[in-house]
Amino acid sequence: MARAFLALFLLTSLALAQGPGAPIPRPRPPEEPRGPSVLQVEIAFEEKPLPGVLVILQPLAPNHLPTGKGTLRLTDGEGKALFPLSQTPANLLLSIQDRERALRLQMPLAFALGTWSLGPYRLTLSLFPP
Repeated sequence: MARAFLALFLLTSLALAQGPGAPIPRPRPPEEPRGPSVLQVEIAFEEKPLPGVLVILQPLAPNHLPTGKGTLRLTDGEGKALFPLSQTPANLLLSIQDRERALRLQMPLAFALGTWSLGPYRLTLSLFPP
C-alpha cells in the first residue's frame, strides 16, 4: 500500500513539473497599465445561438442620455459579440436590436451584466478582465 502511494505521489509530481526549457512568464509589476476589459454579449433564441443581432454600446452623459458615437457589432455565428471597454460599465448604455423578431432593448450596462431571459431570448453579458 505504501509503495502504491509513493508511486502515485511520484507520478503526480512528474506530471506537474515543467520540462526543461519551458518559458517562465515574467511577473507583471502592479504599476504596469493593463489593457481594456472585454465585454462579451451572448444571445440565444429558443436555446440556439442567434447570429446577426445588432448590439450597440454607447457612452452615457451625466443625465443618463446616450452621447457620442456608439460602437456597433453584429453577433457572429455563435451568437456572440465582443467589445473592448475603455470606461466603467456604469457609464455605458447597451442596445440590442433583432429586426427579424421585432426586439429592441436598451439598458445601462451596469444593470445588464449577468445571465437573464426575456421570453424565448437568453442573454448573457460577461465582463472579462484584461
